[in-house]
Amino acid sequence: MYPSASLVSEQHRNKIIVSVIFKIKEQRSVDNKDDRIILKRFPSDIFNQDNLVQQQIYVTEVTAVMPLVEYHPDVNHMECVEQFNQKSPTFDSTQYQPEELVYRAYDTDESVGCEHYICGCLQQCPECLNFYGCRQCHNDSESHLMNRKQVQNLKCRFCDAVVPYSESCSNCKQKFCEVSCKICKFMCFIDANEAPVYHCEKCGTCNVGLENSYTHCDICNACWQTDYFDSHVCCKNRAEKCCVCLGNINDSIYQIHDMKCNHTMHYNCWNQLINQNNYLCPICKKYSLDDDQIEKQNDFYFQYIKGKTRSREPVRVHCNECQFAFDFLKQDFYFCHNCKKFNTEELHVEGDVDKAEKYMEGLGEELVAYTEWTHHRIIDYASELYSLNDNQTQELGQLLNQNVLQELIIQIQYDGFPDTYEELLSQIYELK
Repeated sequence: MYPSASLVSEQHRNKIIVSVIFKIKEQRSVDNKDDRIILKRFPSDIFNQDNLVQQQIYVTEVTAVMPLVEYHPDVNHMECVEQFNQKSPTFDSTQYQPEELVYRAYDTDESVGCEHYICGCLQQCPECLNFYGCRQCHNDSESHLMNRKQVQNLKCRFCDAVVPYSESCSNCKQKFCEVSCKICKFMCFIDANEAPVYHCEKCGTCNVGLENSYTHCDICNACWQTDYFDSHVCCKNRAEKCCVCLGNINDSIYQIHDMKCNHTMHYNCWNQLINQNNYLCPICKKYSLDDDQIEKQNDFYFQYIKGKTRSREPVRVHCNECQFAFDFLKQDFYFCHNCKKFNTEELHVEGDVDKAEKYMEGLGEELVAYTEWTHHRIIDYASELYSLNDNQTQELGQLLNQNVLQELIIQIQYDGFPDTYEELLSQIYELK
């Protein structure tokens, strides 16, 4: 699975994260390790300084992966998960008994390699002839970049023998890796269970993912998930550097995260921003989220400002998404009715109170084109919030004619939904 740290000296060891896939005994606890029946173990990551905070958090997590009847231990874990997600995209683990589920937890261990790869050898740079754990280790230490495709010699971590490039040591016979690419000279013991890798000839490099799930775009010169290929935004001149860490995008161990604004960052860097509650592109300040995530953001902010008292201080507000500017009365967050997002900020310009009040009064007219979507959204949200039956849902739909709806939209966007369905009905009858 991966080499033991006891086979090498201290300088050749690294600390790794191991995924544990398990089920539990009947009527036992998921959190009690003695109640777990291990189905599969495999290396998933290497502890390193760039990701340490995030890694220390997720190694403590235990998550339900899928129903036990859907799990096939003989299939690579990642492929099995992707097949299930395509089959059941709305999987809800709460609908199952604990013993009917497959779970994923994490252990930590020591193995062989650097802070980027679990690997049994060092690679010699063809330019400076120095040996490093990987190209990333080399590039962090030297003033030039390592041309990984021209690597010819390796140094075994187990016996120190220098050997030609291969997947194992010709001297001591120890394996260097489970997965490798003879073109990119990629080598690692993290296999397809965690990170399947394929070489794309058009990209000219190895990519992380299931090859049959990706399609190459000749305009972007990059591979995209096939499910999102038709909707992706082409970027002919993709930046070479991550807009967060400024590291090289194409020659990196991390996956790439392309945003709708056409700016690019490492997926790992994007994940760190999200964990810090930073959802904006650091260059243009547009959302780095997808549409579903933005919708959840909207719901969160609407609930936050529910019942909040606004001051009478007028402010000028700018929308980062659509560049629309408007006057409003000061509060914590501002909803742009031009693009329907909360990605706004106050400008250091005094607002006009008359314009602010006029803008707020005219929201109903401004939302006419938005009415049909909002009509359904209000009914769906209220139905879930108040646990309405079919008759109540139908009643609500009939009450929400266009004139009432426009006024109700304004009240809900500023004050949120009332606490009970009866209060909502009372609010609607008052508007009628």
